[in-house]
Amino acid sequence: MIDVKNKVIFLRKAVGGQDKEYQLSSNIQGQLKKKVIKVKKIKTSDDVAVEITGSYKEFEVKITPADSKHVPEIMSLLKVKR
Repeated sequence: MIDVKNKVIFLRKAVGGQDKEYQLSSNIQGQLKKKVIKVKKIKTSDDVAVEITGSYKEFEVKITPADSKHVPEIMSLLKVKR
């Protein structure tokens, strides 16, 4: 079973006009959301915990246990174009 905790901070909606930073934050949030769904669907008998922390510009992925055979697959799935 894979447990994913997404603690990435995104920008709130801009009050007036269209803000490029908000648009970038929103795009990355959507990409990350889709990738987290794919990670949760991985079939495994091990208990794996994935924690994603940081901001939309720079986030870090921490996987416990680090020696699991699924670590490379999870890391490759969680790559986001910026």
